[in-house]
Amino acid sequence: MKSLSECREEIDTINTELLRLLERRMRVSENVARYKLANGMKIFDETREAAILEKIGSLAPEDIRSELVGTFDGIMNMSKLRQYRLISQSSPSRELFYQALEDDTPIYRTGDPVGVQGIAGAYSHKAAMGMFPGADIRFYTDWAGVFAALKSGEISLGLLPVENSTYGSVSDVYRLIIDNDAYVVASDRLRVEHCLLAKSDVRIEDITEVTSHSQALGQCAGYIRLRGYKATSAINTAVAAENVANSDRNDLAAIASVDCAEKYGLCVLETGIQDEANNTTRFAAISSRLIIPRDADKISLRFSLAHREGTLARILGYFAALGLNLTKLESRPIPSRPFEYRFYLDFIGKMTDEPVFDLICALSSELPDFRFMGNYHEYSDMDV
Repeated sequence: MKSLSECREEIDTINTELLRLLERRMRVSENVARYKLANGMKIFDETREAAILEKIGSLAPEDIRSELVGTFDGIMNMSKLRQYRLISQSSPSRELFYQALEDDTPIYRTGDPVGVQGIAGAYSHKAAMGMFPGADIRFYTDWAGVFAALKSGEISLGLLPVENSTYGSVSDVYRLIIDNDAYVVASDRLRVEHCLLAKSDVRIEDITEVTSHSQALGQCAGYIRLRGYKATSAINTAVAAENVANSDRNDLAAIASVDCAEKYGLCVLETGIQDEANNTTRFAAISSRLIIPRDADKISLRFSLAHREGTLARILGYFAALGLNLTKLESRPIPSRPFEYRFYLDFIGKMTDEPVFDLICALSSELPDFRFMGNYHEYSDMDV
């Protein structure tokens, strides 16, 4: 049996030989990329790759076949990453991104109109005041109304909840961002404490029904179930509080912020009723144009993939190779295309970094249903 030092010396020798061969292979793959670019071909050729891996499997010793096939799969994936970086030079998205990076217009100026859903006292209202001090905050009945105002130029930014640490993503907001060709230009994570609010002459023992926004009800689902309350959805937490204040019922309470108690003359029956103590909601500032702030450090994408083995792993491999930290990955089925999925992906990155810029440009040309949702800065947590 060889000693450990002898084995390591042999591996070092093999690595040197492999390095020369892999460099040679990579240079050939660069020529492949140039040919594909000149002939309008896509980088990923599924049939060709499957044939290569099948041949490798047939030639490999049986006891290490899966390991060798996996190794060659990784080699081809990194070759594609190199090809993507080369072919990205022709991506039509480059000019759009260059313009956004060169535009030094601030995303917000004091006094700018910022749209939120709901009425005064809602969590979105509190988030807007915290993120954009001095803003002219305007209220809209629903999220679609915020986007309509954004598109018409009535407001400069919209501020909407996009994700909660307990209840997950707000799918309808993501859909509206895509449908309205809007972009995320900033975000903040806010710790949210829900309270049980009722009229001053109501005791907690009298409550049989609670009302709030569906997200808040979901974040307090355990509490509601334990108490045996009936849950009724409202368009907003503040609207729920206002409805309770205007109701003549003594068995109805709202789930909303302590600020709503003050604003609508309600009393706080119980605080911190959310299921998770560190309940956090992420709010996104939405713009109708692509703005990439100087301090941008987070990127959001959407793309589609067919439901086939290895398709997602192939894409994620590119991010891993560049050392990019994914902070969110979520899939949703596409109703009109059975067994195909849309993926929403967030990662820490900057479009000012050339490898990231090249990868995004390449993926925008290669992946179906690709949408760059923004490169923005996420501010630190703020209590609400």
